[in-house]
Amino acid sequence: MSGRKLGAIERLEALYEVLASIRESGRQELTPSLSLGAGAVYPEVLKVALKHGVRDVELLESLTELGALEKLYHDSLVACPKCKSIRLFSKLRCPYCGSENLRKIAVVAHLTCGGVNVVEEGAESRPKCSKCGKPLAEVSTIGKLYQCLACGARFETPLPAYRCADCGHAFDYREARYVTIHKYRVKRENLDGLAKKLILEIARMVGAAEGFNVEVAAQVKGRSGYYHTVDLAFSDGREVVYIDAVAESPRAMSEALASIAKTPDLQSRHIVLAPKSLESSSQGLASGDVLTYSDVHDLSEKIGQVLKEVKEKRKRS
Repeated sequence: MSGRKLGAIERLEALYEVLASIRESGRQELTPSLSLGAGAVYPEVLKVALKHGVRDVELLESLTELGALEKLYHDSLVACPKCKSIRLFSKLRCPYCGSENLRKIAVVAHLTCGGVNVVEEGAESRPKCSKCGKPLAEVSTIGKLYQCLACGARFETPLPAYRCADCGHAFDYREARYVTIHKYRVKRENLDGLAKKLILEIARMVGAAEGFNVEVAAQVKGRSGYYHTVDLAFSDGREVVYIDAVAESPRAMSEALASIAKTPDLQSRHIVLAPKSLESSSQGLASGDVLTYSDVHDLSEKIGQVLKEVKEKRKRS
């Protein structure tokens, strides 16, 4: 699968979705499944990658850079240097003339008379001893060789070569692509924090696209005189909207309730964005201005809709 160029917000949404998939899987390592048709694919990431039209490895590399994963060696594969396919036919070549017309032979000692003979491996008929003329029924193998039927050379080690089943290109080990396949260790201790950072960056970019000034981790003075930290403050010069965004995690409910508790003391509209999974867990969400989102794309749309309402209100006033 060839990747396409994602927009900045869509890329962050894809990364958040992969994080959610990894967290739900409970996996400690992401190891690839290998197939001749698709190559190395990562099942926990593939669905999201296909949805967004990107390569699964691209998403994994981005999450590695962000600290969610650690890249480790897993395997190495020979691939076609022209089309990069791993659907290859293995071939052997003569190291002297390059011919693939080889046969495998064995050098054997006839136990009856001690005569040394050369026989073709896998031959159906039993040859006769060159010394005594009797069938080589009981032999001891001295060594195995290859014989080139083009130039007659005998040798122990032929040159490995390949023919691509997809494009037909023939090549040897010198031209071959040698591809390293990686696995990824999940740094589970970093997943929740990174998920939060991703949704805040998505929200910030949505706000900027709507023309708002956005302050991250804003310190806001409440009616009580106490300062509250809110995740994001959106301002159009006249109106201010505060948003706390809660990522899906084991602590999501406690974080949502802690955010809702700020609302009565704040002097401008305060919205808490919480995962839809919390709706059935507690009635506490009903006590604040809470918008629930079903997925990260829905979160983007909910933020965009709130900010559009602010702009419409400004036009009417």
